[in-house]
Amino acid sequence: MKIKLDPELSYIIGFWRKRKTKEGIGIYGEDNDIEIFSKEILNKKIVTPEKLLTEDNKIYFYHTAYRKFFKDIEFEQCERFKYLNDYAASYLAGMFDSVGAFDSKTGIIYFEKAGKNDDLLLLGLGFGGKWRDKKLVIGRPLMFLRFIKNYVKKYKDHEIFSYAEKKK
Repeated sequence: MKIKLDPELSYIIGFWRKRKTKEGIGIYGEDNDIEIFSKEILNKKIVTPEKLLTEDNKIYFYHTAYRKFFKDIEFEQCERFKYLNDYAASYLAGMFDSVGAFDSKTGIIYFEKAGKNDDLLLLGLGFGGKWRDKKLVIGRPLMFLRFIKNYVKKYKDHEIFSYAEKKK
């Protein structure tokens, strides 16, 4: 089976990698997160509905080829998403929908659960980042929001994106 990376799959992998379950390929989280993940994998036809397994606040499925592919992409993220294109935008949008947050008082946009590779990825794409209280703060937040806005699902109607557009 040959799996091909595209923007939709990039989004799913970005969303998955920060909320992954120990079992199979899946995520844990609130109902909204589970709904987004299940809708995306079903739309992409990665799995059929009867193969999805659910437990307390998590959803997952088993597929050896996709599991290996997801892990390979996660490991190679800095190399795979080094250009400002649809693949990188959708991957970062998935990460933002999964563990991204913003402080409306200060205008700070950050990733809750980030690692060193995430910092390097943002730096390589020109967004920069700095660590503050175990959170990776996006260095150029308005540019970042404009870059991912067409791919976010969870925050697509949030006022932060309209604010970013006005500040062009």
